[in-house]
Amino acid sequence: MKTILLPHYMRVVGWILFLPSLLVGVLLLLEVISLNGIAGVVVNDTAIIGIAIGSLFICCSRERQEDEMMQAVRLQALMVSLYVYVGLLIVCTLIINNLTYLYFMIANLCLFPVVFLLVFKIMIARYRKEFDDEKQD
Repeated sequence: MKTILLPHYMRVVGWILFLPSLLVGVLLLLEVISLNGIAGVVVNDTAIIGIAIGSLFICCSRERQEDEMMQAVRLQALMVSLYVYVGLLIVCTLIINNLTYLYFMIANLCLFPVVFLLVFKIMIARYRKEFDDEKQD
């Protein structure tokens, strides 16, 4: 089965888009910077789109050595991330109300890719440790 992954260098492009966009988004959310009118809309939309595209590039880029096992780990990490994300969304929907929920939903924009990256990196580290242990035996 052929997977559609971006080239490895797109991960760097993703981080270059994601980090500044996230910083601008947090500054807008905390009202450290306040823009009105068209400028506010453009900066807000740019931050949201930068976070979305950056996280997509980070999550969907190939590893340096992409093999069948890496694809299986990626799929498993994706499923675990989805379960964590939906569970957290349901719990927060039931617990949080009013304007605080709006803030959670804004932060929720980048929650899924962050959870995926954490789970994927943990699973890759375990996989590599097991592989190194088997290699030494």
